[in-house]
Amino acid sequence: MLRPSSLPHARAVAAAVLAAVLAVLGGLVGAAPSAGAASAAPLDAEQPLVPRIRSITPDYVPDKGPIVIRGTVTNASDQTWTAINVHGFMGSTPITTSAGLSAAARTPVDADVGHRITVPGTFDSIPRLAPGEVAEFAIRLPHSTLPVSVPGVYWFGVHVLGDNGEGGARVAVGRDRTFLPYVPRGSAPNGQFEDAALVVPVRAGIERGPTGTVVDPEQWSHSLRTGSLHAAVAIGRAAHDRPLTWLVDPAVPDVVRRLAHGNPARTLAAPQPKSPGKGSPSTSPSPSPSGSGSASASGAADTTTATNSRSARTWLKSLRRLLTSDTSEVMGLPYGDLDLDGAVRYDPTLLRTAFQHTGHALRPWEVPLSRIAAPPGGRTSGDTISQLPQDSSVLLEDAGVRGDAPVVNRVHGHRVILASSSAAQGGPGPVDPQSSLALRQRILAEAAVRLLDDQQPLVVELPTGQRHPLGSGFFAGLEVPWLRLTTLGGATAGSATPLDDTRLREIPADAHQLGRGVYTAAQSVLDNGGTLQSVLIGNKVLRKQLFQEVAGNASYAAARTPIVALYRMRTIARWVRQNLNAIDLAAPPSVTLASSSGRFSALVSNDLDVPVTVEVRALSDPQLEITGGEPVQLPPHGRTTVLLHASTHQRGVHSVTLELTTSDGRQLGAVDSFPMRSEQVSGLIWVIIGTGVGLLFAAIVVRLARRVFRDRSARRTEA
Repeated sequence: MLRPSSLPHARAVAAAVLAAVLAVLGGLVGAAPSAGAASAAPLDAEQPLVPRIRSITPDYVPDKGPIVIRGTVTNASDQTWTAINVHGFMGSTPITTSAGLSAAARTPVDADVGHRITVPGTFDSIPRLAPGEVAEFAIRLPHSTLPVSVPGVYWFGVHVLGDNGEGGARVAVGRDRTFLPYVPRGSAPNGQFEDAALVVPVRAGIERGPTGTVVDPEQWSHSLRTGSLHAAVAIGRAAHDRPLTWLVDPAVPDVVRRLAHGNPARTLAAPQPKSPGKGSPSTSPSPSPSGSGSASASGAADTTTATNSRSARTWLKSLRRLLTSDTSEVMGLPYGDLDLDGAVRYDPTLLRTAFQHTGHALRPWEVPLSRIAAPPGGRTSGDTISQLPQDSSVLLEDAGVRGDAPVVNRVHGHRVILASSSAAQGGPGPVDPQSSLALRQRILAEAAVRLLDDQQPLVVELPTGQRHPLGSGFFAGLEVPWLRLTTLGGATAGSATPLDDTRLREIPADAHQLGRGVYTAAQSVLDNGGTLQSVLIGNKVLRKQLFQEVAGNASYAAARTPIVALYRMRTIARWVRQNLNAIDLAAPPSVTLASSSGRFSALVSNDLDVPVTVEVRALSDPQLEITGGEPVQLPPHGRTTVLLHASTHQRGVHSVTLELTTSDGRQLGAVDSFPMRSEQVSGLIWVIIGTGVGLLFAAIVVRLARRVFRDRSARRTEA
């Protein structure tokens, strides 16, 4: 028997201690870029004495030997309780189906779900608990006291009885409960194991500002240190080389990598080569013309940036180490966690591009990955699946299918794997259903009923939105004789069963969805962004950066606020268009050809801060041929003239349009038109002119001849 903790009786101190205990025991959801799992359940106000099971050893009913339960009891009332006993209890009727477990998990806390074990020596006693006090307990239940009969899953937990000085019957004034599987040796068909795959998601809503920087880097840094992204790598470390399957949005490590480099803004300039061994730019404070106050603020901002950068680098190192483990399987989501249904409906090209950016290796680490679609809500349509790349699989929830279906299915040529939505819900309460012990016992229970029924594998997506991630005890507790942890590929390697896509439950019509305008703006960004990149000198990454921003604004997370997503997408499109418009040309007001050919010039200007290479293309009617306009390079804020040559044999006025294009002929948008007049002189005029010139030369010759004759005659006379 253990004595209660020695605590002061002052109400304020007791409340402080109680708050500290709740902070440790509760699984509160931490702030993170992506919403997480269910929040922690508070202490039940109707339970004056609140028990919390900390460990069950072993966490299943063994063939022989005792079960030991350890935990705490908290006096949550304003009365002092004495003569407290903590008893184990166990149900007598096993639960044998997954549906039965789901129904049991919804059972009220005060429902009678099992019989209290009162055999002497099987309960613990606590003499006294003042308000706010906490005491530990330990119960040892011999195998002979466990009312198990047939294989299945049994209710299991503790009851707390006590005396508050008001008299009355001694009834349970505190309860904690969970599930306990019983799979005796020889009960599994052919001695089989139950294969179970645990999936760890690495996904988060990515938001970027007008300049391309990641919005709220401090929130990201918090997530990397203590939030959902930290929880993902913490789960990986706690697994200790046990098999895990990672569900990775490749955009997440890309964003964290940018945070590691100081969260730089989008730029038109050619990327600067990274210095060897440098993970981020210098964060030394720069002088500020605004006085000491601004300098202080700049220094604080630099310090925050440096802290965020360190958090990002640390997280990336941990993630890389986990993903490259021999026991890890990596599945790649479409880049940016793109909203599949919206993309299929409005822009299938964007969907294909997202999978292309995912590729088959996680860059730059070159970690091999398999492409997969996994809607966060666990639902999608047959039309969406039919548009996915042929080498991609699909992960849905079993609740996303009408009726019973096997775990591994085939829809439109794709392997569709159904994860257990009930197992992911966790335990029955009153504690946080996704706390380490509650979730572990629910997974064991689901595995047991499947093994005893149809031997279907178990796939569970683990929660990462809790303040206290799943620890090493969670994984150690899964090492039971009849369960085998493996990867998603290992658990679902069997043949797939054809599934009619009409059985798929589509996303509800009232769910948040992105409209057509988002995808129209996205296409404008990518088309014009590719054109803009093609005129920049040395910048080969602009379109990639723009796609990353577009994907984030067309993601499942963005669909929660479609108006904001549309605003951001249009802001990017406007930025691209403004930069293209900063490269312009001016044609002459008009041009007159006095012959069949001639030259004219156009003025090309660049108002950008970076050099560009452009070309002038002329369009006219078939009777006019214009050549020239070779590619020209313009410096930042530069101007130059481009010479072109025109020729025609058709007199009259011709309409000429000049366009500014890339070297490969794509239009930039700058266009100018002017009239060209061809005033060729007629052939008769040339004959007349030629005759006149001939007569002129003849007259000159005659006059010269007469002068020569006169000179000769004069010389003979003088002689």
